[in-house]
Amino acid sequence: MGIIASKKYPIRMCIACRKRDYQKNLIRFQIKDRKVSPFSGVGRSSYLCQECIQDKKRLKQLSKRFSVDIDSFEKLLKELDING
Repeated sequence: MGIIASKKYPIRMCIACRKRDYQKNLIRFQIKDRKVSPFSGVGRSSYLCQECIQDKKRLKQLSKRFSVDIDSFEKLLKELDING
């Protein structure tokens, strides 16, 4: 079953697995000064899907790509996932 685009529900892509999903179903974050933080509303951001947040191997690859500490990266993503 494919995702149907509409103006009410924007579709975004997970940077790890490239799966497309509704924006509300993805976790949004940004990298500033080699630190991972929740999206502040200014600048570029990235999205991750729920499956990629649970996958340790993908998180390790992403932390290397962004040159950030894996522990802080994983901790923030879990916080964003819980808090919405």
